[in-house]
Parts: sequence; structure tokens; C-alpha cells
Amino acid sequence: MPNQNRDPYFIDRWSRGYFGVNAEGHITVKPNRDEKEGDLYSLTKSLVEQGIEPPILVRFDGILHDRIEYLHGAFRSAIEEFGYRNGHRMAYPIKVNPQRHVVEAVRQAGKKYKMGLEVGSKPELIAILTLESEPEALLLCNGYKDAEYISLALMAGKLGKRTLIIIEQSYELKLVIDIAESLGVEAEIGFRMKLSNKGTGRWESSGGEHAKFGLFSYEIVDCMELLESKGKSEWLKLLHFHIGSQLTTIESIKNAMNEAARMYTEIAVNYPSLSFFDVGGGLAVDYDGSRSNTDSSMNYSVEEYARNIVGIIGEACLDAEIPDPIIITESGRAIVSHHCVLLIEVIDVTSPTNVTPDYDCPADHPIIEELLTMHEELCQEYCREIFHDALELKERILEEFVRGTLKLKERSHAEKLYRSLLTKIHTLFNELPEIPEEMEDLDRFLMEIYFCNFSVFQSLPDSWAIGQLFPVIPIHRLNEPAEHRGILADLSCDSDGKINNFIGKKGSKDFLLLHPYNNGPYYLGVFLMGAYQEILGGLHNLFGDTNVIHAKLDANGNWEESKLVEGDTVEEVLHYVQYNNEKLLEQLHSLIEQSIKSGRITAQESAAIKKKFKQALESYTYLVI
Repeated sequence: MPNQNRDPYFIDRWSRGYFGVNAEGHITVKPNRDEKEGDLYSLTKSLVEQGIEPPILVRFDGILHDRIEYLHGAFRSAIEEFGYRNGHRMAYPIKVNPQRHVVEAVRQAGKKYKMGLEVGSKPELIAILTLESEPEALLLCNGYKDAEYISLALMAGKLGKRTLIIIEQSYELKLVIDIAESLGVEAEIGFRMKLSNKGTGRWESSGGEHAKFGLFSYEIVDCMELLESKGKSEWLKLLHFHIGSQLTTIESIKNAMNEAARMYTEIAVNYPSLSFFDVGGGLAVDYDGSRSNTDSSMNYSVEEYARNIVGIIGEACLDAEIPDPIIITESGRAIVSHHCVLLIEVIDVTSPTNVTPDYDCPADHPIIEELLTMHEELCQEYCREIFHDALELKERILEEFVRGTLKLKERSHAEKLYRSLLTKIHTLFNELPEIPEEMEDLDRFLMEIYFCNFSVFQSLPDSWAIGQLFPVIPIHRLNEPAEHRGILADLSCDSDGKINNFIGKKGSKDFLLLHPYNNGPYYLGVFLMGAYQEILGGLHNLFGDTNVIHAKLDANGNWEESKLVEGDTVEEVLHYVQYNNEKLLEQLHSLIEQSIKSGRITAQESAAIKKKFKQALESYTYLVI
């Protein structure tokens, strides 16, 4: 397929080899980045034929496996390169995507690497407490802790789990000591240090002296003295730090590592039980593919990240003449982001150019006469001047309508002429040797709105809340010209329910190149959205969870749908906001009885209303096209 058809979406920049385009102009998926690929459009059509309606979230578990292999491989190579005297383990923070099927897939994929889990709350601990785990896999317990949380974490040891309780606030250590004594168990703990260095990007406040979590150096010393006084120094097994999610620059990682490595060696010299060095999360995902230090990118590779971590801690331990620790990384975003694609369907398009004025209509108003004259005189030589005049005339249309000197039908005719004129000017601007600066304003005016069957607030909360960039691409028709500049609007009754920030050649742009909408199925994919989006999604306008499918390729390259998680029904989302199904039906019955008595409806009509109401309760919260 010609490269120019792929350029508008920069697929090769951000896809990491997992996604491509085939000869039919369809997006392809390579879960393991090998030769075997599947057609995403074919999968979508198959799902729709089975009655699984968009929006559909597709999870590719094969990509999860490949991400874990790739990340571990980067550290394995760095360990060999630097002669590091220990190993690397991963821990998956389930807050990144706590959906049970995702956690189970991650755990299965990481089994051979003794991959652990990290929890940050009591509910998260309870969620994974009963999962089977490898004896050497770690269960890291972070977050604020009460007595019940700590008790459950300590009891997990009796269930065959190796639990490390990370002390993030000084009061927690005394609780651990007291509860462990009451339970008659020994504990394994870690300290989370509060770094002076900060990260970069949107979450830089996660580090530094005003960070929410972590112990100052004097608090670490106090905690060590408390352990010594209780004869529990051997409990200390781990030092942990975290400076933020989506770290955009390698410099911030190096600075944090140098400080943390120094802290590790200072403690380990006197505490030989210390054997794990947890560098937390933060490994970024290059959402826009720019390989820069923008908020949606990263100016380093995974390999560079691994080399710096291994090199810095290895050198510090050699200098201090202490054993190298097992390195733990919690790169949840980098593990799960790539494996989820949201499939959405375009249902309508609003275009400011889709108007046909009547040029033969009698010109009964001076404004209409001027607009008709502009149409007649429009040419390349005067197009810029006529554009300026047209903008001025647009203001007069509104002023005279407000004063009552321009009637509604006249205003309608004038606005059609105005829009048609701007469309013609846009064409002439494109033909000029040098594109005028006014073109940007004209492009914005002529932007089309593609209405799509989904909710930004439910499926892409980070797009709305923090302006996160996600790759958005038509999943078919990529061998056709995409010349319509558009933004995406969702189903919600909210002006913020839109996507108007897209990946550009340099930085972001405020439009997406799309194909003409011909009232047929037109599907778009939103990529790299496996981290945080599902769990942070909100029920704005009561649009619930989407349909979810786990898809994989069989030996012949055909799609298999291994798991289906049906999206929320209307009844389920109403229950979330305390509307009881039985109560609603009772109230409906009462209204129907009153309406029959008053003669507003017949008995036959009442039966139809009841049936439709019950069907609606059981239906998908999104439109069924």
C-alpha cells in the first residue's frame, strides 16, 4: 500500500510493530510482532454479525505476553552487558488495569519470570488474595494501611504468598509490629523513600519533598531504630521509590536512580537482609510516536531505561562492596497500554460545507446582493481579499438579524451563500504558491464533526481530563484518500464529550483526516488505551461499560474470541445510581393505570409501553445501529 495513505496516522511511529495496514487498506494486528497477523476490520465485522455491537473494547492477550517478554528481555540484556550480579523481576500494579481477566492474563504471561503483583489498597489486596501464585512471586502491599489491611497482608503468608508490606507512613511500622506479634508471625517489609528529585511530565508531583507518599531520610532512620529495638532488623528486605507515571525524560530517571542507589547502599551496609531494590513505575509509553519529552511521549528507549537502572545500582553496590540486589520494576503502563483497542462506529457527520445555496433566488437584501457578487468575482487573484470581506459581512448578518432588518429566510439564504463562499475560497487557498496564514482559521471553520457511538467519559477519561493523546485511526478504507478534516463527538450530552486533539507530525493537531461518511458502517479504532482508562471511566449520562472481547489468532491466523464480557445494560447502570428495577416497574404500572383511567392511552397501548420499557432496561446503554 502506498506510504502516503499511512502517513496521516503515523502508525509506524507508535505501533511498536503490533499494528499495520494490509493491501485491502485494513488495520492488522500482530500480537507477537511476528509474521502472523489478523485483520482488525474482519474481526469487527464478525463481532457485529454475532450481535456484539460497538463500542467494543478488544483485548489482545498475545500483546501482553510480548510486552512482558520484551521488557524482561531489555533488563536481561542490560544485566549481561554490565555483569550485574543478580536478576530482575517485574511486579504488576493492578491499579493500572484491575479487570480480572487482565490481571489473570498478566499473571499467566509473567509466570516464568516470577512476576509479582502490587496492590495499593485493601480492596485490591482482597481482589487478588485468592489467586494462585508462584512461591517466589512477590505480593507488594503499598498505599495507606489500617489494621485490617495489615492483618490480611500478614495472613497472606499462611496462604503461601510472599508478602512484602511497604512502609510509606511512619505509623504503619508500629502497626505491623503489633499485629504480627498478635498473629504470631514474622513480617517482611520495605521502606518507600521520599526522593528529593522529581520526575517529569504530568505526574511530576509524585516525587519530590511534597510527594504524597514516602519517608523522609530521618523517618527511615527512626524506622530502622524501631526495628532494632524490637529485634526485627531482619524484616527489612526492600527499598522502594516512585517518582511518577509516564516519565518523559531519561534525565529525571537518572537523577532519581543516583539518589535512590546511594540510599540503598547506605542502608544495606548495616542491614544485610536488604535484597530488593524496587524502582517503581514510570516507564513511559510513546503515545504519539514522537520520541520526545512531550507529555505523551518519551525521549528514551526501553533498552536505555534498563541500562541506566542496572548500571547505576550495579556501580553503586560495587563501590560500597555489597551484593547487588534483585531489581524490581512496576512498569504497569508499559505492559498493558498496547493490548487494548476501542472500536467505535461513526453514526453521523455534520459538515459546514454540506449546503447548497440557491444562486437564482431574488436578492431582496443588500447583504445577499454582496454575497452573490463575491461569488461572481471570486478568483485566485482576489480570494484573500474576498475572504476578509466575507468575514466582515458575517458580522453584519448577525447584527441586522438582531435589529430585525434581516428576516429569518433571508438570514438562512445569506448563511448558505457565506458557507459556500468559504468552501470555494478554501479550494483557491490550496492552489496558491504560498498558503496564506488565514488558512488555519478557514480550516477550523470548515471542520466536520463525526458523531460516534461511544462515551469519552466512560472509555477515554484521560483524553477529556488531562488531554492525553491516543492514536485514532479508521480501521478500514485506508487505501482510499482521507481528505475530510474532522473531530470526534461522542453520545454524551456534554460539550466536553469530544476528541479534538490528535497525533501530528510534530506535536498534536486539532483535526483527524477521515473518509467521507456514506451512511454505511465506518469504524474507527482508538489504540494504546489499556492503562487506566477502563477503571477511571465514569458513568456520565449513564453510559456504562462497553462490550469487551479477548481475541487471539489460531495456528492458521484466524481470529478466536476467547472471552466475552458483555457491556452494561440500562438496568445495571441505573442500579449503580440507586434506581431499583422493581420499583421502576411498580411506578410505571401506577402511571399506566392512571393514564388508562383518564383515557390518555388504551389497554393495548399500555401493553406496548410495558414491553418497550422492559426491553429498554435489558438493552445496551449505547446505540444499537
